[in-house]
Amino acid sequence: QVPVSTTMLVIGGLIVGVGVTFGAGCTSGHGVCGMARLSPRSIVATLTFMLTTAITVYVVRHVIGA
Repeated sequence: QVPVSTTMLVIGGLIVGVGVTFGAGCTSGHGVCGMARLSPRSIVATLTFMLTTAITVYVVRHVIGA
């Protein structure tokens, strides 16, 4: 069972799609392949993804209270 609504899943998917477009690649591609090649762009992208994820989880769980 998924603890969020279908609407939230769709919105999350669209946000991920926008991020992939602006980030010039997916999180896995930057995190695995890009960092293995020591690509500065991929390292910054991965750190940005991880920081954004941590902030989002904090806001959703502790600020909004979902």
